[in-house]
Amino acid sequence: MTTQSILGNTRRADISFSPNGKIDIASCIVKALGMEKGDVIDIMVDGGEYYLYVSIHASVVFGRHEAQCYPTQNGSRHFRTYCRRLCTAILQATGNERACFAAGEMVEVNGRKAIPIITCKNLRHD
Repeated sequence: MTTQSILGNTRRADISFSPNGKIDIASCIVKALGMEKGDVIDIMVDGGEYYLYVSIHASVVFGRHEAQCYPTQNGSRHFRTYCRRLCTAILQATGNERACFAAGEMVEVNGRKAIPIITCKNLRHD
């Protein structure tokens, strides 16, 4: 008889991308980047590495913007946004239909606080 783990990988994702444009961001990323309700995110690519960063802070945002983040529930520290362009770019680059990734420690890239997205392993559990 062969034994097999039911759970397998128990690492939870820090950020997830769906084909409909939904991006869920875990509280650890929100805290590390000092995100606030209404911040606009973007992803930069540097040498094949992907970095999530706040492109426009809520304090200077006027009007509606693509990839503007809001808490998933009132008072929640998990954020969500919808941006099909970001999702499509990440999903195509990584070859996934839907993806959940871990994040690295906060770094500075081009003078901005950024979080590396570890795209080499999709943590999606089906």
